[in-house]
Amino acid sequence: MVRHFFGVLALALAAQVAPAQTSVDRTIPLNSDGAIRIYALAGTVTVRAWDRDAVTIRGTLGAGNRLHAGGGRTAIKAFVESSNEEQPEASTLEIMVPANAKVWIKTATAGIVVSGVTGSLDTYAVGGSIRVTGNPADVNAEAIDGDIEINGNPGWVRAKSASGSVLLRGSSSDATLTSVTGRVVIDGKPGGPRFERARFETVTGDIRFTGRIERGADIRFDSHGGSIDVALTRDASADLDISTISGRISNAFTSARPVSGRYGRGFALTTSAGDGGARLSVRTFKGNITLRRST
Repeated sequence: MVRHFFGVLALALAAQVAPAQTSVDRTIPLNSDGAIRIYALAGTVTVRAWDRDAVTIRGTLGAGNRLHAGGGRTAIKAFVESSNEEQPEASTLEIMVPANAKVWIKTATAGIVVSGVTGSLDTYAVGGSIRVTGNPADVNAEAIDGDIEINGNPGWVRAKSASGSVLLRGSSSDATLTSVTGRVVIDGKPGGPRFERARFETVTGDIRFTGRIERGADIRFDSHGGSIDVALTRDASADLDISTISGRISNAFTSARPVSGRYGRGFALTTSAGDGGARLSVRTFKGNITLRRST
């Protein structure tokens, strides 16, 4: 009984002295086109744009974590320091930034959510996911194990994941989306910019594209083991070069039919839609290829 009493007392005292979560609320002036660098280990980092020339950081820091933030009107740096970097406690940060700011975010396992930014955006997550909503001037997003989702029409976009999927709901005049084992999906919205230069690549993941292309566009699809599905609008004018070594080709966009590939292996299809002009190259080693009209 005595041993049990002292055991309970020890746990109670430990709970009293254990570091608790702390709230943060800090505002730092920043020019409308200034730059901010954000670094966090675990938890979530949410960045939203507003029309003020300042950065406000609110949220909750995990036990043992400390927020360091400072800088001048042209550049700010904010990072969460953990007392245990191998097993950091999760922090939840919500950061308001000028819409046209240049934003750089790096995390370990923390998820990244960004909305409304119209300046440059550079994000990197090791084990977390990345989600961007809006029309940044340019987006560079890289995740090792997480998914990447971009909703909008960035002027320039580079998105890469190793095991996660990469999704673009919108379009861009200059886009490169790649994944090793995850899917790459492009869901182009009517009224958005047309694709002019684009590269979509996977190793084993599938690729699915729906979108509009410029007349002089250069669009390339490449996969080793994934299938590729390309849906073009009815007004698309393009010259298409399509081939698969071990898969099959289904063409529901033009009247041309695939023929046996080089040396009798696989299938190939060379055809034009409309007046031609744009170049579309679609290649996969093991997967099937489907060419169709978008609905």
